[in-house]
Amino acid sequence: MSVNALTNKRVVIDASLIIDLYAAPNDMRASIAEELASWIAAHLVEAYAPKLLMVEVLGVLARYLSEKDLDLVMVSFPQIKLVPEEVFYDEAIKIARSTGSRAADAYYIAVASIVNGVLLTNDKQQSQNAKKAGIEAYYLIEEKEKAKQNILSSQ
Repeated sequence: MSVNALTNKRVVIDASLIIDLYAAPNDMRASIAEELASWIAAHLVEAYAPKLLMVEVLGVLARYLSEKDLDLVMVSFPQIKLVPEEVFYDEAIKIARSTGSRAADAYYIAVASIVNGVLLTNDKQQSQNAKKAGIEAYYLIEEKEKAKQNILSSQ
């Protein structure tokens, strides 16, 4: 195990950020996604997500990209450890019950809980529900600099 693996902050990446990496509706969201991808590529963070991430991302990107482009997305996808549902399912149930969050959001929040990670998202409601569940979370559209300071300076 490398020294980086011992010191990197664990983050959970929401599908909204990965979608913005490939098909952002504006430059600001693209910039946020690109910066986060650079953290992952440079091994500054250890990234996690529920396996659902791939289904969500490809489902949305299929509306905008060709099959060939989707294949390129799959090849260039950031290094994210995909966590199977059975690992966090019970936690997701608890989170859904306690926060009233959407099902997919409960999955991401539960993964953050299980891996003791910080949830990063461009979905304000998801961020609010994560905080309600006691999970450190950042709505990067408004909290990118705060997230950057807290995540990257804690190493």
